[in-house]
Amino acid sequence: MIILSILQIILYLLVIPFSMGLAFTRFFDEKHNTIGNILTGGFIMELATFQVLFLAFYRLHRTLTELTWCASTVLIFLAVLSLITNFMTIKKIKLPKFDLGFIVFVLFTVYMIVMRNLQGVNDGDDAFVIGNALTTLTNDVFYKVDYYTGFTITSKSYLRHLLASNPLFIAYLSKVTFVHPAILAHRILGSFYLCLHNAVIYNIAILLFTKEKDKYRSLFASFVSLLTIWDFHSYLTDSTFILSRTWQGKSMFVALGIPLVIMILLMLGECEGKKNIFYVFLIFLSFASVAMTPASIYLYSIMVFVGSFCVAVAVKKMSLFFKVLPTLLPMAGFALLYYFYFS
Repeated sequence: MIILSILQIILYLLVIPFSMGLAFTRFFDEKHNTIGNILTGGFIMELATFQVLFLAFYRLHRTLTELTWCASTVLIFLAVLSLITNFMTIKKIKLPKFDLGFIVFVLFTVYMIVMRNLQGVNDGDDAFVIGNALTTLTNDVFYKVDYYTGFTITSKSYLRHLLASNPLFIAYLSKVTFVHPAILAHRILGSFYLCLHNAVIYNIAILLFTKEKDKYRSLFASFVSLLTIWDFHSYLTDSTFILSRTWQGKSMFVALGIPLVIMILLMLGECEGKKNIFYVFLIFLSFASVAMTPASIYLYSIMVFVGSFCVAVAVKKMSLFFKVLPTLLPMAGFALLYYFYFS
């Protein structure tokens, strides 16, 4: 059973995201075709797909078991399809240059993961996420049983959390990997998301520093890692936000969602808005961000709106800004749904 669980974890957190992420390799420039970029992009697609399926199954009053079968089928199908159609692009993947700077950055990442597991502190949000994941897993329903009392939820205000499928995603992963939600979230997902976080930070460094200044990329990424370790959001302070609770909704959005918005906007500026794949990715990211936390409805929208305007002005291509605006329509829909249905 342990071997099967390990294989399932590898399948759903590495193989499927990587296979789905290969779809981006044909559109990325050579320097952006990194393993971290492909894995992160594929995971965002995986989470966004789960978000859409979850909302549909909740509306149809279906069970977690039915969602599990459907989500697994869809995700595996998309992964296989992407792998078949983009298999030859694997050779385009650019491996990092293992110089001293990059090795130091990797060591920082390993250090963060080790200390995250040793010094992690859980709080009320932990009870909400793990509580709902475990309640969903044991009762086979979505947000219908109060995890504190075991009674059926009747308060409409509780449903304000409904758009965030992150606890249900943990329940789903727990069901397919046979690993308890608490172990999965605390030990596996937290470390996995930290790796994705640092992969995004490293790609931002690639965007900021040209090939002639590539020695500064690892230095920049290591510096940001230091900020993550020793800033206010650290296991060394009272607020263990990013490092210790990376797998929770708001922290997940801070660690993944916000850096990805910055990365995509920089990529749009680099290509002057000519590559449509980045607009498509913003749509995926909007669904994935809401899956992390409903707070992203306004945070993500403001960042994309203001950020894309600044990038458009910087590259003197206002068409870039107007092309980004339609990608915010899903967020507008979520905002209306949240206001009229959950408020």
